[in-house]
Amino acid sequence: MEKLDALDKQILAILQEDGRASHVNIARRLGVSHTRVRDRVLRMEEAGVIEGYQVVINPSVLGQGVLCIVQLEVDQRLDFEETVREMLKIDEVVEVTNLTGQVDAHVRVWARDIPHLREILYNKLSTLPAHKSTSSTIVLKQWRKPLGLGDSN
Repeated sequence: MEKLDALDKQILAILQEDGRASHVNIARRLGVSHTRVRDRVLRMEEAGVIEGYQVVINPSVLGQGVLCIVQLEVDQRLDFEETVREMLKIDEVVEVTNLTGQVDAHVRVWARDIPHLREILYNKLSTLPAHKSTSSTIVLKQWRKPLGLGDSN
């Protein structure tokens, strides 16, 4: 895909803020036609700039009050992709990130409370065949922002 122009970036900024924004709503905000917005969105979807749309669930409201980042070291002789597939079968695991450095992965885990987290660490993650060691960090608070769409492209 060619570089994103200012209109593409404005559309993406609105969609990052509100993935449910309609083409008509976006067009009104930007002062362009809804067909122009539709065509731009379709082009960015086809080019893979927009990968999809999703609902963001608040785990705390559903009783999952502890977010933990688990640093995982695995046996490199075993298939890492298979290990990831097994981790993602665990309901409480919401993300696995493969890393370089001293650990092989960061695993984001949501738990109800500390006893539940202990169960996940000891009875689920540590029983994986490739598991070598873990180190856990409980997240106290997190901040997020949309991807910046400045002049970098």
